[in-house]
Amino acid sequence: MIKIKHLNGKFSWMCSLILLAFCSSSSAQTNSPTIYLTTEYLYPLNIVDQGGSHIYGQSADKLHELFKRSQLPYQMNIMSWSRAFKLARRNPNTCVFSTARTTERESWFNWIGPISSGNWAVFGSPDKLGKITRLEEIKHASIGTEEGNVSVSYLSQRGFNIVTSIESATTFKNVALGRIDYATAGDTHGKKIIAENKLEDKVVFLFNYQSSDYYLACHPKMRAETIALLNAKLREMKTDGTYKNIDLKY
Repeated sequence: MIKIKHLNGKFSWMCSLILLAFCSSSSAQTNSPTIYLTTEYLYPLNIVDQGGSHIYGQSADKLHELFKRSQLPYQMNIMSWSRAFKLARRNPNTCVFSTARTTERESWFNWIGPISSGNWAVFGSPDKLGKITRLEEIKHASIGTEEGNVSVSYLSQRGFNIVTSIESATTFKNVALGRIDYATAGDTHGKKIIAENKLEDKVVFLFNYQSSDYYLACHPKMRAETIALLNAKLREMKTDGTYKNIDLKY
């Protein structure tokens, strides 16, 4: 092993500066907290493979790329929407996606996005197809959706009768069994749930009633520079075509 016993003063001072800069950079990376990303199964935005080990989709793929470009450590987990949303509200360094940005939620989070968009739809029995085309026509019916879904507050504030469940599949099965009159969900997601559960002869798409952009919603105590970095890198993805190319995959 070679040992350097003597350094002149100027060279020693320069080496010290380089070492300090390296250590500061290394320390900054080491001290970057892991950001926890929570989500639900929402086709085609957030999807999980059969083994449950990989989350992908229009929103998820963009976030994988976004955090790679931002060089920030992260973990992504899929769960019920209610739990995913509550964790992001309660825990610093936690974000939830794909989240509709509403007036009520505005102050609850720091927002990155939009990362995707979609339509809200109503589903019901096949005998309603072509006959029920507007929300006003089901004002007094029971409408099912997931607990914590943005449609809960949207429809409740307008006087609709909302019935919640933990997951979309339960809601759609309840429509098929006649326990509730209608279901509301993202239009593409709802059609996927119907197909996955073989409910085509019992539940069908009826109409869209609202559209929304979706965001990555982060705890309000997350560092401002982290939020700024993520939004900047997302703009970069839109400029260089990565954002659009991910959408085209689905």
